Amino acid sequence: MKLVTRFAFFGLFGVFAQGHLELSEAQDLWRSQMMKVEEAIDEFNLPKIEPNQNAQRQIGTTFFDINFVDTPTDGLNVHSLRPQDVDVVAAMGDSITAAFGAESESLAGIAVEYRSMCFSVGGNATLEESITLPNILKKFNPRLVGYSYENGPKIDTYPFGFNVAVGGARARNMFGQAGTLIDRLENDDRSKFESDWKVTTLFIGGNDLCAIGRDPEGTTPEVYVAEIKRALDLLHERVPRMLVQIVDILEIYLLPDVSDGFGATPQCKEAQNNFCGYVVSTASDQKEQERLIAINKEYQVQLQALIDSGRYDTRDDFTVVIQPFLRDSVLPYTDDGQVDATYFAPDCFHFSDIGHAMSAVNLWNNMLEHVGEKSTVWEITDLKVPTSDHPFIFTSKNSLPPTPFPPPENNPDPNDSGTEAWLICVIVVLAACVVIEGVVLFVVRKRRRKDSAIH
Repeated sequence: MKLVTRFAFFGLFGVFAQGHLELSEAQDLWRSQMMKVEEAIDEFNLPKIEPNQNAQRQIGTTFFDINFVDTPTDGLNVHSLRPQDVDVVAAMGDSITAAFGAESESLAGIAVEYRSMCFSVGGNATLEESITLPNILKKFNPRLVGYSYENGPKIDTYPFGFNVAVGGARARNMFGQAGTLIDRLENDDRSKFESDWKVTTLFIGGNDLCAIGRDPEGTTPEVYVAEIKRALDLLHERVPRMLVQIVDILEIYLLPDVSDGFGATPQCKEAQNNFCGYVVSTASDQKEQERLIAINKEYQVQLQALIDSGRYDTRDDFTVVIQPFLRDSVLPYTDDGQVDATYFAPDCFHFSDIGHAMSAVNLWNNMLEHVGEKSTVWEITDLKVPTSDHPFIFTSKNSLPPTPFPPPENNPDPNDSGTEAWLICVIVVLAACVVIEGVVLFVVRKRRRKDSAIH
């Protein structure tokens, strides 16, 4: 027993050591990008401090009328998990999940982490003031925990909850983030590790696609999926009662169109080139853009194949579902046909508070749609409401159609008219055979008599 415990300790220590190395790498990339943002601020003579950093714009909704009775369920498992059963929310990812710049009005605000506004794990205020997944879930379970409810520059502060996303992160950083999340879930007094039902949202891949030009071998679809698989394997092995939902990576080749859209600025284009120069460059190189689109699509296809394999459906308290609302990305447009850049932060790369709100709506709706029938378009739409027939979050197993009953065997009744008709047919056929045989015998005998008379 001591030997097993020692191995478990050193195994977990190895996860944290590797996670720390990967975290440092992602943070180094982010610092480098922030330095370039500062250079752009100087070049365009922009404010160096974000005005009203703590002010919150209201991007909420009152159009969400739910009316349900919170009745307990027997034998609850991950495939019968309802919104009111979710106790904890968590998130893994990059600077979009860290919500950098979500409410900023200038490039200086890109460095601020508006985690309370993140579509998947932000929980500041109420749904009427801010549309996020936790604020929707709080309508069903006011005791929900784990969401971020303040903004700031550091990841380890208590108000950030179980949002372990790091700016600059790539798929290879997800294993380390999984280790960090497990540690928090086990040791934070807000979480009952063994008994709480947890929903974790993972959104990663933008920085991988942006790195294709400088790291082609480390950004292949095979590497991307293998790294996510390592993280999912760790969560599957270590965490009870968890539903992991992976948000499909968006079609990133559309990004350069944002910098020419309504609300974009000259410094926006400069900042976008800083964060994702490779993708920006493909806008003027059709062959390279086609390569980017193909790799982007393979990220989606191969990740879907991993989840469809059933690798994470070996227990009734854990599963993984892909939420594909960004799969067939369509940029938002204004009424006069311009790309609406207000859905993006001032760098034309990260989501703004409006973009986070629309993502939260589409994520929630995906959760209430059958696997195989989920919306794949990021769009302005209404929030769906669970029904009494389908009150749960859809997974691969509860999305399957019910097994049809076998058709009843056709056992004929010996007393019915069909049997009687069959007997009549047999009798008629036999009678006809007798008549024919009689005619034949008559003809033969007559011919013999005629032959005898001749002789």
